[in-house]
Amino acid sequence: MSYIPPHKRHSKDPDRPSPVPDSLATKFKKNLHLNSSSSDKRNRIIYSGDSITKWFLIGSNGIEDAIPPSAKLVPLTSDSVQCKKGQKPSILMNINDHKQSEEEEEVNRTRWLLIAEKVQEDLLLAYERAKIAMEGENQHVLRLTASFGTNFFYEPQAGHPMAEYTPKPSNKIFSTDVPTSYLNYIKSQIVPSHGFCIDLEKERFSVKVSHYTRPNQTINCKCTVKEDGRLSLYKVDLNLVRHLVIDVSCVNKNLDMRLLLSAKRKITDLTEKEISDIKGLLDSATVDPSVKGGLRWQFGKSSSGNGYSVFEVCHVKATVYKNQTIRLRVRETDRFNERIGTGEVKREVILMLKDMNTKLQEHNIDKGCVLEMLRDVLGTLWDFLRCEAYLT
Repeated sequence: MSYIPPHKRHSKDPDRPSPVPDSLATKFKKNLHLNSSSSDKRNRIIYSGDSITKWFLIGSNGIEDAIPPSAKLVPLTSDSVQCKKGQKPSILMNINDHKQSEEEEEVNRTRWLLIAEKVQEDLLLAYERAKIAMEGENQHVLRLTASFGTNFFYEPQAGHPMAEYTPKPSNKIFSTDVPTSYLNYIKSQIVPSHGFCIDLEKERFSVKVSHYTRPNQTINCKCTVKEDGRLSLYKVDLNLVRHLVIDVSCVNKNLDMRLLLSAKRKITDLTEKEISDIKGLLDSATVDPSVKGGLRWQFGKSSSGNGYSVFEVCHVKATVYKNQTIRLRVRETDRFNERIGTGEVKREVILMLKDMNTKLQEHNIDKGCVLEMLRDVLGTLWDFLRCEAYLT
């Protein structure tokens, strides 16, 4: 009889906020040293040695250095939010219920565009560093994305009063989970107004495996489901490397934004024997919608006699839209970590800034052109943030 883990998926309320996973509660990293062989270290977020991380707060007066009087940090008490070193996070909330006029909205949009001047030099520098790091690595591909979610802030020290706390990048994490109502808003309002059309719809499983001979590597196996219900491996790669992370807290909005430059890394040194062993491990999985992650293995079968073991599975349903310059990915993920026994369900909205990414990889790029492209992109992102009524 097949073993079914005791963790059954999903609460009865599909819109209930998902717990923030331990794997996301990490400090901003500044190196690529992976010294631990534990599952959380293999699965951790990887930053390049010279990565750039920034955090901005946008209030009614534009870019601000501290929390403005119109906002406050509110500790979350929900049991669905996991702790970081024993602390539950706080979120920035606007305490001003004033409904803005069209003129005020336009002023706020102008202030929002000031981010372009703030991040231009960092963006150019991050691309230069990334291109140098990737020299000779033909299987590394840069990508520039923008995503939406919520910044969670943690006290730098236990007992530190939140009222006097000025957030810093190292004391926060960014959750990409958004309400179902926001996904509906994107599909019904943003997609038609910005000329998006459906590019593709896909459903796949992502299975992360490790091997004792590769203690510092996470092998990501992308799979589809065959007619017989078994997994079919179609891509193998490594965890992303982050070169630039810019988080923006939007006090007057119900969402925050992240701009991310990262490198996708394909793995090319697997032997035919290793690929065969991985496929054998995947072949022993059974699709089961009743468990978190959507996959189960017979008891003891989530590892093989050849040294491979599964430590995370993720079921992804995504719709990808495109227009002339941007790809929009709207997806729902159901993830489960086999090692620590925790799972999460998330809804995500991600913009892949393909034209800007291509332009920034050119040689001798004109800085004025970069600034203009940034302003155009930020103008689009502003439209994605104008959605207060839909965040319920």
